[in-house]
Amino acid sequence: MAFLLPVFGAIGGSLGSVLTAGSAVVGAVSAVGQGIAASNAAKYNAAVQRNQAEAETLQSVAKATEVATRTRQKVASTRAAFAQNGFEISGSPLDIVNAVAQQGELEQLTALYDGSQRARGLRASAELNDYQAKNAMTAGYIGAGTSILSGASKLYTS
Repeated sequence: MAFLLPVFGAIGGSLGSVLTAGSAVVGAVSAVGQGIAASNAAKYNAAVQRNQAEAETLQSVAKATEVATRTRQKVASTRAAFAQNGFEISGSPLDIVNAVAQQGELEQLTALYDGSQRARGLRASAELNDYQAKNAMTAGYIGAGTSILSGASKLYTS
């Protein structure tokens, strides 16, 4: 390797300039590549969170439907129990039937609300990832510009 020293010495300052320019270009390409990679990762995360938000919404609808079915069954069995024991469905027995129905409706609405809130949180996180994707690209371009300007500055001062 010692034989290369005279070769580099003969080339002199121009090799330093070429290496400085090459370093600046490699740094710029690397910065853009990092920006693209970070942007793609953030976009992927945003897409996953949007899919999870949709799944949360569908799950809450399914749970609310299940609750509604159970509530109808409870109301029907409560009415049947009163009828079997000879009660008319009026007055206190009717109040009990109505209370069972109202409790079921509350559980149904709670399931929908909870799913909606979880989905809203996931959508907000997805939007944040969208912003991070844009910022990553911007940071990559700024890093590329910085690398090129730094290399140009070194070339100018040498």
